[in-house]
Amino acid sequence: MCLNFSTLTFAQDGRYWSESYGNKSVLLNGAVNASVSDLGAVFYNPGRLGLIENPAFVVNARVYELSTLKIEDGINEGVDLKQSNITGAPSLAAGTFSLPFLKNHKFAYSFLTRQKTIADFLINVEDEGDLIDAIPGEELFNGTVNFNNTFKEEWIGLTWSLPISNKLSVGLSNFISNINKSSFINLDMNTLDEQNKVASLDMMRKFRYKSYGFLWKMGVAMNFSSVDLGLTITTPRINFNGTGSTHYGDYLVNIDSTGDGNTDDVYIHNIQSKVNANYKTPWAIGFGIGIHFKKGILHLSGEWYDKVPKYTILETVPFVGQSTGDTMYFAVVDELEAVINYGIGFEWNFNKRISAYASFAIDFSGVTSNITHFAEFKSEAANSVFQTDFFKTGGGISINSKKIDITLGLIYTGASQQMKRLINFPDNGNDPIFDSGNTSTLTFSSWRFVLGLSIPFAEKDE
Repeated sequence: MCLNFSTLTFAQDGRYWSESYGNKSVLLNGAVNASVSDLGAVFYNPGRLGLIENPAFVVNARVYELSTLKIEDGINEGVDLKQSNITGAPSLAAGTFSLPFLKNHKFAYSFLTRQKTIADFLINVEDEGDLIDAIPGEELFNGTVNFNNTFKEEWIGLTWSLPISNKLSVGLSNFISNINKSSFINLDMNTLDEQNKVASLDMMRKFRYKSYGFLWKMGVAMNFSSVDLGLTITTPRINFNGTGSTHYGDYLVNIDSTGDGNTDDVYIHNIQSKVNANYKTPWAIGFGIGIHFKKGILHLSGEWYDKVPKYTILETVPFVGQSTGDTMYFAVVDELEAVINYGIGFEWNFNKRISAYASFAIDFSGVTSNITHFAEFKSEAANSVFQTDFFKTGGGISINSKKIDITLGLIYTGASQQMKRLINFPDNGNDPIFDSGNTSTLTFSSWRFVLGLSIPFAEKDE
């Protein structure tokens, strides 16, 4: 058996806390709804912008991620898939500005990568024996699965905040969202039987789409002597433009799939372009508290995300299979359950210059358990791939000087999931290729190495 497994970065399906923004907020795993102290406020709580005394231009911490994904019994019993990869993680650039005619109002601009994921692998298998029931005798067998899934979402934002008093501030962030998604899977299997006849099965699905939309995040922040409070509301995404395409292909040659003694050759091919694309996100309500101690702050945050009922992202028109005459269709759908994410972080200030951070957060997946996976080659494909929940822990230090703030840290993310083995390469004549009833175990881990710089606009006190 020959096996080749290439680059894979775990997809962030249905997760909302997969990324953190703002250098100190990264070390606190985003548990800063009430107590964010850097320009991560444009994302976490725009109300906090009005209470930050010395905002800085921030280039989000440069993050390098070493990720490892392992799928035990990935395509057969005892055949594991494993890959490690080093990539750069999503980033944020943000700064503040003012308007002379609105003296008490504060403004900020931001450019952030909300999600950036790549899943790309190629599996080749060769074997020999009586592997396929529909072909008498023994055969030479080779099979290939080629899978690619890329998703990138970028936000461009403007944030406004008004401090009503030195203890209360409100704010609003308006984001333009740009989404690019593409998925491709090809299953190619070929055999040579004892009569020197060749049989082939080739199945392919492909879709891609772009979508542009608006969303808003409203925030309220309150500061008291020893407690900070925060509340945010995020609106669903409103699409204003979206288009995509689909490619569907099934080909079967020289195989008696029905057992009637005749081969059942199949040729089905369909390409559709300029398909309307519609991408939805849920309502969200965030809440947080920051408890001040003599030498530090305890950060607590949670966020509820509403469910997204099943809807169609790409809906093609029905088409007729060329060889079968059957009416068929191929649609890309999505559906998300309601989830509550939460996190805790601790900040310890050794002095005015040096602080240490530690944090833990849970990022639940909203992906439902009954999705139709893309790799099942059915007429309906889910936009999401995995249902795995993330558990994140980490920490680091920040060093503050008069001219620059330096952030150093390390974040670990782990996940594990039992899942149905979607494709089962033949290793005997009894197991079907699909719906085999067998399972695989997916485990994921990543280490993120953090280096961030913030440049204050005003000089700090000695």
